Amino acid sequence: MASFPWNRYRFKKTVLSNGVRVVTESHPNAVAASVGLFFSKGTRDEAPDEAGLAHFVEHMVFKGTKKRSAFEISRDMEAVGADINAYTSRETTSFVAFGLPEHLGRSIEVLCDLVSRPTFAKDDVKMERDVVIQELRSSEDTLEDCVYDRHLERAFKGTPLAKPILGSIESITGITRERVLRFYRRQYVHQNLVVAAAGRVDHDEVCAHVEKWLGEIKGRPRQGLPAGTLGENLEAQPFVQVLRRKAEQAHIVLGAPSPSFRDSRRFEAMVLNGILGGGLTSRLYQEIRERRGLAYATYSQLYSFVDSGTLLMYAATEPAKAPETFEVAMDEIGKLRVKGFKREEMQIVQTQVRASTILGSDDPESRMQSIGINEIVFGRYRPIGEILKEFDRVKPDAVMALAEESLKPSTLGITLMGPLPEKPMREWLEIQREKAISRKTLNKGVSKSKRRRS
Repeated sequence: MASFPWNRYRFKKTVLSNGVRVVTESHPNAVAASVGLFFSKGTRDEAPDEAGLAHFVEHMVFKGTKKRSAFEISRDMEAVGADINAYTSRETTSFVAFGLPEHLGRSIEVLCDLVSRPTFAKDDVKMERDVVIQELRSSEDTLEDCVYDRHLERAFKGTPLAKPILGSIESITGITRERVLRFYRRQYVHQNLVVAAAGRVDHDEVCAHVEKWLGEIKGRPRQGLPAGTLGENLEAQPFVQVLRRKAEQAHIVLGAPSPSFRDSRRFEAMVLNGILGGGLTSRLYQEIRERRGLAYATYSQLYSFVDSGTLLMYAATEPAKAPETFEVAMDEIGKLRVKGFKREEMQIVQTQVRASTILGSDDPESRMQSIGINEIVFGRYRPIGEILKEFDRVKPDAVMALAEESLKPSTLGITLMGPLPEKPMREWLEIQREKAISRKTLNKGVSKSKRRRS
């Protein structure tokens, strides 16, 4: 590993006097610098009557501050060739910038201005309600996105993870400036903030800019978290649902419980995901697309949270081919769980993950995101070498044990969305699932001697 450049990366962390954590990773050969402000709060931290507020506030800070108009925010960044963006997830709200190292101070100043001095003008709140409602309607038209939202809402029903990031038309319509301010003052506090920077950056310089430009955020963190936020059983639940929508294709999502960010088995989950649907050589892609031509898009991906996770498998196909596509996916899941996998499959996935990790280490934006999220989730730095060692330690038996546990037919959540009759299709899916559950070989553990791994 000595030949790789990350051994020359230098990580530093400082906790400022106001409680803000600043983490940096200096890349001496980089030609760019990336910085992000990460608040450790997202949609799961919304109260029941605050659906969509985390995302709405993320929009609103760009409408203007006490120093800049919306136009001036964009102008001041584009004038130095820098990009600025933001996003909301279920667990974080992030504001990021990417540009040349000589303009890093400008990026930090603008980001700090955004999060510490927004005006939340009443007229802007009204206008942005309409914008977000249009975003909601657009997302409902994009069924590949919509089916994931509906699946997660059902899989984590009754928990904070079920909340849709955009909220609903009803919840957004009811947003007022006063509610926006209350939410902002509770979430946007120094104790919740991590500032991360990577690339050609100087740690002391970053700290000085943050100290200078981050105004006093006059909020207080909520004492105690909403019910169910942490510490309760948030495992993805099994279910079957069919949602009728006008569309050219039927969209299928199969979801299985998966380890959380903080679970040591998350690396086994990454390997399992890769074998099942993570690439062009994966089981789902080869069987559903290459061998049978049932779908153009089919893959799997991990949704990991600090205390839960789910492995989601997806395919989009013609409505008439939806039953066959579902059966093929279930068959591939069953074969993987019962018969195992070839060592070559696992080696390909480990090589892919290792290569993507190494390539990502050369990207300041990727590293900035990584060190920021690691500080929020783990409270510490995780160097590239440590991550690669975690992947290298993954053994076939551990991946197989996770597959046996997670891919039981009885644990799967099933969502079908498209132009299909709801009741007949739901009944058919439930019958197929019960058949899979009743097959003893698919629902019981398999002895190591019977696993096929060549």
